[in-house]
Amino acid sequence: MAMRKQLAVGSIWTAGVRAGVSLMGLANTVILARLLTPGDFGLVAVATVIFAIISAFTGLSLAAALIQHKDPQREHYDTAWTLEVIRGAFVGALLFIIGLFFAFFGDPRIELIMYAFSLTAIIGALRNPRIIDFQRRLSFHQELLIQLAEKLASIVAAVTIALIYQTFWAIVAGWLASQIISVVLSYVLIPYLPRVSMRHWKGLFSFSGWVALGSGVRELNWRGDKLMVNAVLGPSVLGQYEVGGRLSALPVRESVAPLVHVLFPAFAKLQEESGRLRNAYVRAQRILAMVAFPVGIGFALVAGPLVEFALGAKWATAGLVIQVLSTLFALQAISTPFAPMAMGLGRTRLLFIRDIVNLVVRFPILVVGFFMGGLVGLLAARCVTSVFIIGQDLFLARRLTGATFGQQIFSSWRAGVASLAMVAVVLGLQMLGVMSPTASDIAVLVLAGGVSYFAVTIALWWSVGKPDGPEQEVIDMVHAFLPQSKTV
Repeated sequence: MAMRKQLAVGSIWTAGVRAGVSLMGLANTVILARLLTPGDFGLVAVATVIFAIISAFTGLSLAAALIQHKDPQREHYDTAWTLEVIRGAFVGALLFIIGLFFAFFGDPRIELIMYAFSLTAIIGALRNPRIIDFQRRLSFHQELLIQLAEKLASIVAAVTIALIYQTFWAIVAGWLASQIISVVLSYVLIPYLPRVSMRHWKGLFSFSGWVALGSGVRELNWRGDKLMVNAVLGPSVLGQYEVGGRLSALPVRESVAPLVHVLFPAFAKLQEESGRLRNAYVRAQRILAMVAFPVGIGFALVAGPLVEFALGAKWATAGLVIQVLSTLFALQAISTPFAPMAMGLGRTRLLFIRDIVNLVVRFPILVVGFFMGGLVGLLAARCVTSVFIIGQDLFLARRLTGATFGQQIFSSWRAGVASLAMVAVVLGLQMLGVMSPTASDIAVLVLAGGVSYFAVTIALWWSVGKPDGPEQEVIDMVHAFLPQSKTV
């Protein structure tokens, strides 16, 4: 099967399952938000930030190293598993120690959450290393099954405890349940008994070292502001910021994830073909923009009434967060392919340098914005830093692929124009009074926005002669997925 058809089929399978996972995750968040308080989410968010930053700095990205490796042997998998178990034990011990710190100098509730996350880190480290073989073969069915089972287990555990006890422990239980299911299924789908080995640790770490450092810097950059919000404004405001941020990222992330998921192994196969790499990169940008722009910007347009309808009036501040961040996430889609492309080329050190620059530039701006204008100032600062981050990724992509700024930006012009038309239609309806937090008004806005975007996109495509682009890519993906007729 040709790579392009493999990517198309893989993307469609991934899209279908991830759509289901996303809907379940959205339902889970809505139910928990109804049953719990913003303060509950804020408490868990503090522990989650600490857990995520430590996990990122110590994470070795061994799965990525094995995918990038041309011919991994059993010893490579065993070494990866051994290193991951050592890392999991270290992270678990460190989280336990941090929990003791909160027992004496912080909130004892966060102390207990840290203990639970300590156990989660150890369990997650036991995952079967051979599970990445599915990505290497561009075969995604089994991995998607794991994702679906993880989410289902998380929802059942979280919602059950929330219904009975209405406590923040519901969120923690969901985390723990998903990790247990993930580990168990990884061995069910690929029976394998790992052995303790350190034979290839240098080779794996040579790739993973820069990835781990970059991931740690990236997590600190993207999550550090939550600790600042909690310290100054408290867990309740942090809960609003956390839920708003989570929901704003969900539509764009899940809508583009099917393609992003297959970009790394696809780019890795094009390491020696610069022309095909450049074309594939620009093509990925076009498709991501076509999907992310209407989803992210459209979600921002209906965030106000939708949040009040789904979560309740107590989450009004989360609606403001969604309006800003969902738009930013949509625009950042044009630079999304850069990271998987750089990893596919083995340029992990470049990614680390990029993340350091982002942290040095971004975080001071966020601090200034926050202390000048509170939560609103923080959101304004994120708008400024997003422009810088997009520009930096476009510049670096030009260095690696040769694609000019014009090729990267203006190749998505039809998606941009169609999005502006969608904004005009939805805002026009809201000015006419279609903006109440009811299912009927929200449905009208979503339908009108979607139809206007689709109509303008197709009209623009036809007006320029139906060139090879995102529209044609969608048609090709559907054709690739459909069974081919056989000639006799």
